[in-house]
Amino acid sequence: MNSTTRLLRPLAWLSLSASLFACPTKRDDDGRSQAPASPVAASAASAASAASAASAANEEHERSESAHHVVFADRTSQAYLLLLLSPGPEPTRESLAQLVRTTLSSAEDEPEVKLLLELVTTQPRPSMADPSLTAQERQTIQHQDLLGLHLDRLPVAAAGEEPLIPLEALRDPISTRELSEQERASLPARRHALILRAHYRNRYGVRGLRLLQTLVRIVAADRQALIHDPDTGETMSLDAFTRRRLQSTVGNVADQVVVVPFPDPRHGEGFVRLSTRGMRRFGSVDFELDGLPREAAALDAATHLLYGMAYRMVRMGEYDREGYAVEVDDVVALTHADISQAYAGRSATLPRCEGCPQSVDVHLVERPSEPHDPVEHVVARLVAPRERSDASGYDHPVWVRSALADLLGVR
Repeated sequence: MNSTTRLLRPLAWLSLSASLFACPTKRDDDGRSQAPASPVAASAASAASAASAASAANEEHERSESAHHVVFADRTSQAYLLLLLSPGPEPTRESLAQLVRTTLSSAEDEPEVKLLLELVTTQPRPSMADPSLTAQERQTIQHQDLLGLHLDRLPVAAAGEEPLIPLEALRDPISTRELSEQERASLPARRHALILRAHYRNRYGVRGLRLLQTLVRIVAADRQALIHDPDTGETMSLDAFTRRRLQSTVGNVADQVVVVPFPDPRHGEGFVRLSTRGMRRFGSVDFELDGLPREAAALDAATHLLYGMAYRMVRMGEYDREGYAVEVDDVVALTHADISQAYAGRSATLPRCEGCPQSVDVHLVERPSEPHDPVEHVVARLVAPRERSDASGYDHPVWVRSALADLLGVR
């Protein structure tokens, strides 16, 4: 497994357990036989039971079918926590705007600097479903991509409350791999966090996210802060954050997303699954690939596949100008070129097979939530297109092997 994959793997694997429940046998209270029900009553009860069963079956079918229709969010947000050595002055929109003007004084007339100032000075816009909005206000919000900024300053671990950042994330050498030893040693002293959360839509190369990252860099430099990403769990230095910022071409999606391994209870011993973290910032579901063998080459190739899928999802999820949520295509054609583009701006040696298709068709299906999932965020499995994955006898691990072979030549 190459250095990219090793760096993105956490130290600990999360163990999952299943509970078995037994239903007690029902008995008559007094142990005596009961008088048989009348034929009419029995018939009515039977009809009611059948109707209830049919209704339950229909609901289950609708839920199952709905899982195959994955949609992008019409608006999303991303937050960064700037870890401070001292609380410093209370942040205000005016002070942040002035800091932006001072830092970018030579480019103040540039369009994106003006947009950044607009984002900083705008309170988060309400949802279009807000009943208090007028028709004109609703239409205005519908066509905006920058929807405002939330800012706050809070203690990292307030007395009697859950810490803003799980302590294990700050102690984990993988999550803090982008810090120097000196920076890592300073974490316990960083007891306050400045929270910057931008609300935006996936338009113009995810402009809202790129502007937020510019603001984070400016403020982090001014406050000598380290930067925590709550979606990926990473804490990094300003230099690392700058190096990994999203490019206007959204070509370096791999710098924005991490891939995490978990046990694979669906397929059991000998198999692994990999899940993404960080797709929420693009208005996309996270996704996972299970049925993977515990082999370094296969896991390395699967990581590449997931990064390529992340790039495709960002491109497919661009906000519809009419204001409707965009649905993921039933079949997504993933190519070797998509994977290369996901790594734009950083080195990655990708396996290639000249005699292979260098592409694979995949389908997304939402899976039930699990305790380790991102909070209130959908995770979808990558499977074969439905004509194959819905068929009896579908062997998912076999399809995974063929997908990695077709895409990257890894067998």
